[in-house]
Amino acid sequence: MKQNKQYRIDLWLFIGSISVLLYLLFMNLMFEDSGSNTFKAIMEWITIPIFIMGAFIPLVVIFRFIVKKTVSTSLAILTLLFSLLAAVMIGYTTLA
Repeated sequence: MKQNKQYRIDLWLFIGSISVLLYLLFMNLMFEDSGSNTFKAIMEWITIPIFIMGAFIPLVVIFRFIVKKTVSTSLAILTLLFSLLAAVMIGYTTLA
């Protein structure tokens, strides 16, 4: 039962890292050349918590590696991969 709970935590971290990456891709594609509108302003307010979540997910996964609470190592590695892709996307959008 405890292993099941730890796997669910790993799975939610993975889903969170994918959602951060998809949100960033959505923001880049949708608002590439659009003018100013209210929907864009609302989405930019949502971006701040998404960036915070995207920054803390890899820290949590690395901490879970250190204390050996990860049940699925492959899921944790995929989570770190998607978090790295999200970090690259954040860097790309900041520089562009």
